[in-house]
Amino acid sequence: MIKRLTVLILLFSGWLVTYGQTGRSSGLTIYGGKDMVGYDMVPPSAGVPPFDAGKTYFDSRFSLGFGYRWRLKPIDSRWFFDLAITAGYHRYKYGLSYLSPDEHITYAGNAGVCNLLSVSLSGSAGYYLYKGLNLSVGVESAYYFYDKNFVNVPVFVRLGYDFGCMEIAIQYKRGMTRKFDLFPFANNRLSGWELMVYIPIGGIKL
Repeated sequence: MIKRLTVLILLFSGWLVTYGQTGRSSGLTIYGGKDMVGYDMVPPSAGVPPFDAGKTYFDSRFSLGFGYRWRLKPIDSRWFFDLAITAGYHRYKYGLSYLSPDEHITYAGNAGVCNLLSVSLSGSAGYYLYKGLNLSVGVESAYYFYDKNFVNVPVFVRLGYDFGCMEIAIQYKRGMTRKFDLFPFANNRLSGWELMVYIPIGGIKL
C-alpha cells in the first residue's frame, strides 16, 4: 500500500512539474467538410437483383460540427498535444439502379438520404514545422446516431497554420472500422476531408 501511494505521489509530482513547464490554451473548434463512403454491395444471394454499379451511388453531401479543444505545448519545444471533444451533423445521399436478369435493362430503385449526428473524442500530437505552420497526427473515437447507430475510429493527419488569434487547418480522416451498414450498402467506411478553425479563448499563451 505504501509503495503504491509513493508511486502515485511521484507520478503526480512529475505531472505537476511537466504541467508547470507547459504552455496551455483551449478554445472553440468549428469544422466543415465532406465525407467519402467506401462500401460493398450485398450479393445477389441476399435476395436482391444485380446492381448497375455505374449508376448506384452512396455519397456524402456535407459534414458540419463544432467542439472544444485543449492544447499543451512544452516550453521551448516545437511539439504540442491536443485533446478535443466535438459534435457533428452529417448528411448522405444514396440511389440504387438494378439490372434486369433477363434483358440487362437498368431500372431505378430506391433513393434517399441518411442523416447522422455524432459525438467524438480525439487526441493528437503535433509539431511546428516553420513559424505557425504545423503538422499533427492523431486518432478519434466517434459515436454516430440518429438514422443509424455505430462507432467509427478514424486516424487523421492535419496540416494547419497558427496565426495566434486563430488556427486554420485542413484535415484528412481515414476510417479504420466498417460498422456503418445501410442496406444494401454494407461494410461502409467513412473517410473524408475537413476544414477546421480553432479559436483559443483561454489559458496561457503558447
